[in-house]
Amino acid sequence: CAPQTAEQWQIIAVDNGSTDQSRTLLGGFIGRLPLTIIDASARPGPSFARNVGARVAAAHKLLFIDADDEVAPGYVAALSNALNTHELVTSRVDSVSLNAEWVRAACGSPWQRDGVSTQLDFLPAAGSNVGIRRGLFQRLGGFPEMFAGSEDVAFSWNAYLAGAVVHVVPDALYRYRSRETLRSLLRQSSNWGRETVLLFRHYRDHGMAGGSLATACREWHAVIQGLLCARDRAQSAHYIFRLGYCLGRIHGTILYRVMYL
Repeated sequence: CAPQTAEQWQIIAVDNGSTDQSRTLLGGFIGRLPLTIIDASARPGPSFARNVGARVAAAHKLLFIDADDEVAPGYVAALSNALNTHELVTSRVDSVSLNAEWVRAACGSPWQRDGVSTQLDFLPAAGSNVGIRRGLFQRLGGFPEMFAGSEDVAFSWNAYLAGAVVHVVPDALYRYRSRETLRSLLRQSSNWGRETVLLFRHYRDHGMAGGSLATACREWHAVIQGLLCARDRAQSAHYIFRLGYCLGRIHGTILYRVMYL
């Protein structure tokens, strides 16, 4: 556990239907940390889990951290201090420390290594590692529970559409852990591809542009050619990851009845 300091803080661990030993391991920290473990197994999904945790939290500053990732020393204090002057903050992202080289080659660089960048040619977005004042969180209605893989993007977009801006805290570092098997990478990118269609259905009236058939055809051609010519695991993983997006967009187009290939 990385050293963290804050004047007063509370840790809410949300069990969203875990099947491993996470809850048992967390129990060993009760009494050593200001830790509360709550059950949120009624509905699977990160948005539901975060919203349940936020309702239990007593503080007016909320920080969200995924269970499989890590934060560097000083993360909590840096984001907490930034929330004194900003309503919504995020950090730099390290996608190297926790991931094998072949995984990094598959997933590419994080979009906010040095700042928050535009996603899907629409609006800037942060990842799930955000800090937010409770007042803004409540005005936004929390994390949108209709999304199960791109809820962090939708959350940022909702904030921007409401007039808020994500401020990057350079002194805070979040260590992101990618999936560690080809199967899980394919499943993750497929989920993201499907949710891209859901994002389009929800935000097209706000100006999000759709994908063109020509672009989709070029992407499919590049993916198939790349898979056939891949010479090692890293190259195969890269194109399998892209394949997941392609398959997910087709699935989303059928599921949500809106064209985004």
